[in-house]
Amino acid sequence: MRVKDKIAMITGAGTGIGQATAVLLAEEGAYIIACGRRQSQLEETIKLVEAAGGKGIACAMDARSQADVEKGVARAIEEYGRIDILFNNAGVGYSAPYFMGSVKDTPIQDWKEVISINVESVFLCSKYVIPYMIKQGGGAILNCSSINGVIGCGADSYSASKGAIIALTRAMAVDNAKHNIRVNCVSPGATITPMIEPALEEDKGFWEYWSNVAPIKRMADSREVAYAALFLVSDESAYITGQNLMVDGGLTIS
Repeated sequence: MRVKDKIAMITGAGTGIGQATAVLLAEEGAYIIACGRRQSQLEETIKLVEAAGGKGIACAMDARSQADVEKGVARAIEEYGRIDILFNNAGVGYSAPYFMGSVKDTPIQDWKEVISINVESVFLCSKYVIPYMIKQGGGAILNCSSINGVIGCGADSYSASKGAIIALTRAMAVDNAKHNIRVNCVSPGATITPMIEPALEEDKGFWEYWSNVAPIKRMADSREVAYAALFLVSDESAYITGQNLMVDGGLTIS
């Protein structure tokens, strides 16, 4: 097993990539702390974790709330005594009620909300987990960005937030290497998750476009992104830090 007996804290674990990663890490021997805002979704994730032969707990928290994150990390430490893996996966995108378009048209409050949910959550969770990782002698942090953080795809506030995650990943990697803490990033292309369902329903050309734009002419499955996450948090990537792994079917090199 590739992450046997590791303690993995995953934000945005109620659906999509977060849920798929929780299940895969459980299959590979990790104990799961499934974090998110909706308790019912987290409990469903834990059911899937247990069905896969794993164990874990559901931890309801808003990853952009300092108080919630402090409590969530404290609960994880109380339950397991350590956190070996932190996957900062929580985020908002095309399913958001927030405007996803050009800077000139973006309401200021929507800009603030997207930046808060996507970037501040990474900052807060890392801030409160890193001291424990330092104390225990190391760990692995993985942040979830997007192709939007690398190429211009519209949705300017979203793109800005995902680009910030990549920059923050590099900064934290350099800062924490001396503590044996690796920090990497995974950037999915269009992935079939509940986050894009509204776009699929509202824009009839969305599916056709994103299924054909990459050299591998389809969208990703959540589990395919989860496998990339598994590699980056496992000891197989022990000499890799500060990197951004594109899981995009070749889109950003085409």
